[in-house]
Amino acid sequence: MGAKVSTVMSSGGATSRRGPPTDFAGPSAGRERRLDIHIALATDGQLAASRAWERSVWREARVLIAECPAPHLAVSMESALRTVAASLARDLGWQGAGTVSFSLDDRSGVFRVIDAQAQPRSQAMPAADHEPIAAHVLEIRIDGCGDRRLPCTRLMVCGATRGEVLRRAYRALSELPGPAGVDRAFLMNRIASRAFCSGMTGRRLDQAVG
Repeated sequence: MGAKVSTVMSSGGATSRRGPPTDFAGPSAGRERRLDIHIALATDGQLAASRAWERSVWREARVLIAECPAPHLAVSMESALRTVAASLARDLGWQGAGTVSFSLDDRSGVFRVIDAQAQPRSQAMPAADHEPIAAHVLEIRIDGCGDRRLPCTRLMVCGATRGEVLRRAYRALSELPGPAGVDRAFLMNRIASRAFCSGMTGRRLDQAVG
């Protein structure tokens, strides 16, 4: 299925880009996936786009689990997202690193940019610095184990396969010191669910797990 772009806009609204004509206004309710493409200024001066990171679990606008590669994301779709992200960063004149975030409807192939944030750097850095450090990576964020006044705890779990990473992540959460806060219990429930293990993410996961 060819990728369809409904609307692509920068966070400041300065740039607008249209893809092939489509009647879709964006992902349908309940089928939305959130994906991030990290952009970096490579040492040769070119803007390089990383592989897609998926916001697999989010709640109240907080990303709790992000992973790379995104589960069951077609190579053609990831390539389209990377191309759009790099083009947008180039149009906006980014001179450092940044992230372009997308909303994707898996069934229709419709996606749109929902945010574009530049992070200026004083020097160019290798594009490899923005690539995942292993074959599969899961980043887990826990906001103070339920106490919002405490700093966020971030776990980066790596492995050769997604299954290996999920097992390691569940064990790491169960062994995390401190009180068993709401976030930790919620995340362990998500990671252990059959729906999440099958590759379901985002709103679809919320509907399946409840």
